[in-house]
Amino acid sequence: MKTSAGTNFITRVLEERPTLLERPPPILPFLLAYLSGVCVFFPATRQFIIPGSLPLCLFLFALFLVRHKARKIYRESITILLLAGFGYLAPTLPESTRPSNHILNHIQEGKTTSVEGKIYSSPRVLADRTYYLLELESLNTRPTTGTMRVSVYKPHAVFKSGDQVRFNKVRLKIPRNFKNPGRFDYHRYLKSRSIDVTGNISRPETMERTGRFDLPFWHAGPQQLRNHLVTSLEKLFSGEEGVLLKAMVLGMKDSLSTKVRENYIATGLAHLMAVSGLHIGFVAATSYFILWPLVFYGLFLLNPDSARAGHTRKVTAVLCLIPVLFYMVVVGAKVSSLRAGIMVSALLIAILFDRQSSLFNAFLTAGFIILLWKPESVLDVGFQLSFMAVGGILLVFTLLSQINDDPVARMGEPTWSQKLTRGYPPNTFFLEKLKLRFEKILIGGTVASVTVTAVTLPVLIYQFNRISLVGIFLNVIMVPLASLLIPAVLLMIIVGTVSYTLASLLVLPALPITQFFLWVPEVFARSSFSSVYIPTPPSLWLVFYFSVFVTGLLIFRNQTLNQEVNGLLKKSFIVSVVCALVLFSWPRAFQFPSDKLAISVLDVGQGESLLIEFPNGETLIMDGGGFYKNRLDVGGRIVAPFLWNRGIRKIDYMVATHSDNDHIRGLYSLLDLFPVKHFLTLGDSFVGQRLRNLQNQARERGAKFLRLKMNKPIHVGEVQLIPLHPEPGQSSSSDRRVDNDLSLVLRLEYRDFSMLFTGDISDKVEEKLAKNPQQVEADILKAPHHGSRFSNSPTFIKAVSPDTVIFSSGYLNRMHHPHPETLERYQDAGVDILRTDAHGAVQIITDGNDYEIRTHETL
Repeated sequence: MKTSAGTNFITRVLEERPTLLERPPPILPFLLAYLSGVCVFFPATRQFIIPGSLPLCLFLFALFLVRHKARKIYRESITILLLAGFGYLAPTLPESTRPSNHILNHIQEGKTTSVEGKIYSSPRVLADRTYYLLELESLNTRPTTGTMRVSVYKPHAVFKSGDQVRFNKVRLKIPRNFKNPGRFDYHRYLKSRSIDVTGNISRPETMERTGRFDLPFWHAGPQQLRNHLVTSLEKLFSGEEGVLLKAMVLGMKDSLSTKVRENYIATGLAHLMAVSGLHIGFVAATSYFILWPLVFYGLFLLNPDSARAGHTRKVTAVLCLIPVLFYMVVVGAKVSSLRAGIMVSALLIAILFDRQSSLFNAFLTAGFIILLWKPESVLDVGFQLSFMAVGGILLVFTLLSQINDDPVARMGEPTWSQKLTRGYPPNTFFLEKLKLRFEKILIGGTVASVTVTAVTLPVLIYQFNRISLVGIFLNVIMVPLASLLIPAVLLMIIVGTVSYTLASLLVLPALPITQFFLWVPEVFARSSFSSVYIPTPPSLWLVFYFSVFVTGLLIFRNQTLNQEVNGLLKKSFIVSVVCALVLFSWPRAFQFPSDKLAISVLDVGQGESLLIEFPNGETLIMDGGGFYKNRLDVGGRIVAPFLWNRGIRKIDYMVATHSDNDHIRGLYSLLDLFPVKHFLTLGDSFVGQRLRNLQNQARERGAKFLRLKMNKPIHVGEVQLIPLHPEPGQSSSSDRRVDNDLSLVLRLEYRDFSMLFTGDISDKVEEKLAKNPQQVEADILKAPHHGSRFSNSPTFIKAVSPDTVIFSSGYLNRMHHPHPETLERYQDAGVDILRTDAHGAVQIITDGNDYEIRTHETL
């Protein structure tokens, strides 16, 4: 009977690589089944399921058939299908158990209300606001359950954890995402931290403390311990060093300056300031290193046979659980630390039960437990990074260990991988042993750094669109140093709670290392090449990228063991490398055909920002949104991720309709993040101080200025952009800002399709434009001034005669845009209404004849 080439390949893989594929971790198919169900539930992961998981699942299923043939297939298949179904339902279980008096069942969003509750966590005090976490007790005196995060924007006497408080005038909202493709899932982020609703207070005098309650011992005890350790650390280390160590050792990053944060992000060292598996691993490894000789000598004195039997390793693993659990208590009940603690504890327990060969299975089991506990962790970037990093290190080091166990590979001079995994030869002198240990640390650090960088690269690109070019080298130096510094400082501050004098003796060697951790990121972050922003590759890129990783490891194994490399394996590696590079370099390769024009009106809250993608591949950004007092960097946090998600590396044209902050503030960040080729301007008479500052920044970034002239079209390929307003000779009444009535009005024409962009003009300008209906008539209208009733006049609506109007407005905004009167005018005219606060980003795609409108209300 003939078999397919694919089956032959799998069979050859099994024959040649029994240690990797013949005995995969038993938990793997069940974890993948459950994980697939969870991923299908969450819309944010669906775009990666078909291209990312389907080829893997098909390969594993074929492998499953080859291994098991007819044995147990029916029973295991049923179990896998049931787990996949349970994974799909698991995220909905907390919703089904919500009590009837829960805040989400009674909230009236946007209305001022009164709430009472208990502050169950230490407040987070920032430079411009203070955050409180409340366990709710009542809403307008009605008994209520749930949790709430309150933001107070003015200075006040800060409440403490354990206070019972009443907030008399607070506006409540259910957390909501900006509904743009590529957006950060803010709603899911808060939900993962058990926050049901949010509230804002601008008048602290409306807040009052009503009493005090005793925190439960499992909450009060750890909090008091944390407070003692923080006090000890602040006594031992002052200034920037103390602030940095609070972040690195205790995960308290609120006091870090923006500059230090940015330095660590740019140099790829930000993971050192987030308590995760790495930090808990440091504590576990240091504890093991210190306890092992003590346990060995203790056992040897008490029971020599037990020591010779190798029980030292088991006893040490059990004892290491104590400092690991203690450290988890110290850093608090954060999801990241609990998740990391579960992983590290599982690995230690595997050692206890003589399952070192099953460490990967123990690691996967810990991941399974975490996903059963919190299915939404699959969306958490911390879980993704920790899981990928630990899994990658285990996989690579297990592979190296298997290679170096081969008798043939052990012949001759030891290779770098053998130096890493082998012990020391007998009768080795101290200096020689020191040299070998240094080599092992250097090689191990390099291999770990390269591995972690390789396996977490997709997460960094898809989640942050930013990678560090120096991180892979700096981590080789900084991670081993951090493995010494973090446990040492933790020990120091513990001792410092008892004896400051004794602890201060150890500060002298730790201080220069801490200063080194401040100096290195600062020096390397100054370089413009320290990090780069990357547009999001198509999801198919993931298949080829991980194919490069896996096939590369298999080729390395064969070559190391002097075995012949399968021809199909070589071809797979080469094809994967080429495809991965092509998709990474040209992420827009599989987007719209060349004759498609795409116009996107983004959801930026109460503001405005539009992206036009021309058929010739060029792009234009019109306005960039902006928040009051720049409380949120709309350009960097909302608009830029959308551009990266579209695969955009540069902006060909940028234009600001006028100078209001809700239109131009985000453009400052976009100028920093993207090269801008051209900046469109109306001339000096239409430039206030705000717009002048923006133009100065554009000029510094190398943008060329193009002067717009009324009724003179700018051609971008076949598309025409025709300025209709303001007329020459008009000027703003203020030197600081450009009046709304001087907003740029722009008409876009592409074959038989047209759209009108109107800025924030009022009915006075509309009346002038309506006198020439041939100029303003359009298929689609971007509504003037977010839907204000003082714009959008019936005369203007009749002159434009649009099929569809699009309002760019914020959810429950204070101006009540779009106004009910405005909506009624368009409804009476028979115009279809779309609005970013309800429908999310609105995207128009046209070939110049027909057009299609896409909305994103489900994001």
